[in-house]
Amino acid sequence: MASEVISSALLMVATIIATIALINAVFPSIYGMSGTITTVTNNVNEQMKTDIKFIYETTDTTNHMTAWVKNTGRSNIYLANFNNTDLFYGEADGTMSRATLNGTSGSYWTFTIENGNDDSTWSPGQTMRIDVTAAENFVPGEDYKIRLTLPNGAFTEDYFTK
Repeated sequence: MASEVISSALLMVATIIATIALINAVFPSIYGMSGTITTVTNNVNEQMKTDIKFIYETTDTTNHMTAWVKNTGRSNIYLANFNNTDLFYGEADGTMSRATLNGTSGSYWTFTIENGNDDSTWSPGQTMRIDVTAAENFVPGEDYKIRLTLPNGAFTEDYFTK
């Protein structure tokens, strides 16, 4: 009878130790997963609130293009992150070229917020003017495509004819 009590106590202690070991092994993984899921959810939420649309594009010289883009989403877009924004353009059925923000040679682009309030964000409803200087000339009558991709992955693209 005493041996049954001792063996039951030893089994109970072993069960408690095994349970603690299992919790210590599994809990950090669950905690890490929840952090990852939260981060991914926040990123997707931000991207879903971000929406931009090209309004109009024009080429006024042989290698200069001007485009206007409106922030039609619900979130502010911070201009400090624009170094990570990509602008591509090219013939509609051909190869796209990447323009460098504030570059000085090759293909480059600059931007200004036309109806902004002089803060550091591109707010919903505001229009951005983009000036692109292309490395090559735009051909009259040719169809072109332009694509602007923000750092969070939201993008807009449009087709136009010179």
